[in-house]
Amino acid sequence: RVKGSKISMVSLRWWVAVAALGTAVATAVATPPRSDATPTRTAPELGGFLEDWIWAKWWDNNIPGNCLMGCLEPSKLLPGMDAYSTVSYGFALLTENPNADQVDCGTPPSAEQCPVWDQQAIYAAAKGKQGSIVVDAATTSATSLTPGVVSISEVCRLGRQGPYATPKRCKVSLGGWSDWARIGSAEAAAKLAVLVGKLVLYTFADGVDLDFEHLSEFEPLSDEMTLFTAFIVALRTELDTVVKPAWVQAAKDRAALLQDMFNKLQPWQKTDAPYYATNIRYMNDLVNNSAPTFLEIAFTTRFNAFLDPTDPYNYLKKGSPRPNSTFITDNEGTKLWPHIGTAIDSVNIMAYDAGGLELNFTQIMINAARVVPASKVVIGFEPGEQAAGGIWEGNATDLSTVEWLGRNNFGGAFLWALNVDPASNPDGAKFTPELASAIQKILRPGWPYGKAPAYSKVDPSTGWAPASAPSPSPPPPPPPPP
Repeated sequence: RVKGSKISMVSLRWWVAVAALGTAVATAVATPPRSDATPTRTAPELGGFLEDWIWAKWWDNNIPGNCLMGCLEPSKLLPGMDAYSTVSYGFALLTENPNADQVDCGTPPSAEQCPVWDQQAIYAAAKGKQGSIVVDAATTSATSLTPGVVSISEVCRLGRQGPYATPKRCKVSLGGWSDWARIGSAEAAAKLAVLVGKLVLYTFADGVDLDFEHLSEFEPLSDEMTLFTAFIVALRTELDTVVKPAWVQAAKDRAALLQDMFNKLQPWQKTDAPYYATNIRYMNDLVNNSAPTFLEIAFTTRFNAFLDPTDPYNYLKKGSPRPNSTFITDNEGTKLWPHIGTAIDSVNIMAYDAGGLELNFTQIMINAARVVPASKVVIGFEPGEQAAGGIWEGNATDLSTVEWLGRNNFGGAFLWALNVDPASNPDGAKFTPELASAIQKILRPGWPYGKAPAYSKVDPSTGWAPASAPSPSPPPPPPPPP
């Protein structure tokens, strides 16, 4: 369905001409002070991006929404998450028609190939598919239980109730390579912030990862840098002032909804519906833990987002091939950071899919740390097969990079992807879990901010509450006749 990142050499001639014109983020958009500035990170992060179409089942009569947008199999997901401290669910989408094969907006760029977001919904799949809407304007409470909300919230739940000493943090990744929809207007930026707030609230995620990979390609069509900035400013306010205060009541409302849904099942259905008892228990955990200390906004970008102005190709190893031309995406992070920095809690740098270039990972992180606090910088690897002609550098390089970033107090590392498809990426499916385990032993990632919340545990073989756990309460008896 969708793939994370790639840098394409296709159509670079046109884009170099556009890049020469330059882009600027409007200084009129200023990031407001935060009520919950990022706490000091007390442990590094090991993140895993989750492909929501792998390890998924696509129908279940006993789960609300019937898994129309896929439900990750607990028997695979629970052991798959073990080494990681954070899981990012990929992807929620702005586009009505995700397209992993698209490489640009056309020559010249056209609104037909890169349309504006419809301002109606956030999607989990192509708009025409049944159940594809995750949240929209009609999503006004935790009782709006769409298939997409169920799929995402189940990943978050399993990360917290799984057999781990420390619960996993859970973020929703918005965008990805396949999402070629533009924000398009200031009005849309404001609406998007509200919907992303709902996405976080009703999935009970720890935050959102913004994987907007085509900002520079969109610039000839709309001022996406400025609009992206406006969206982040509005989203920061939405998370701090709307989502956090509503968190506990949303969990109570969801528990009441699930109890009511369970009560309406036929007796024969109740014997095979562990979703309800497990999630009611989970909602009680969320209530008891209160709202999160803060809700995270992560910004995902590329290895060339923060260039050294004195040596713009120093992100390459000595002897590496050099691109024939600069990338349209060069310095996206440097341009954006002065305007979004106080709203952003971590910066994920995709150091893969680099078209045969040999990357200098430590230098990429040093370049970023000239602009971004090092504790917020998280470097990304992709073992095995890569898109756009990328070549994996191997375990030894990745592990030496991880040792270095740990010594130098960087934020951590992430892998694409946590659940690699063995059919299309056999080497990735073999090497990624091995690398994750090795990184975990080096980094010792943990709950990064304050005290970790406590959650009840599920049976690791099923993902459901143990059989001894209390079942949902039966409906009250009818009142006596008058």
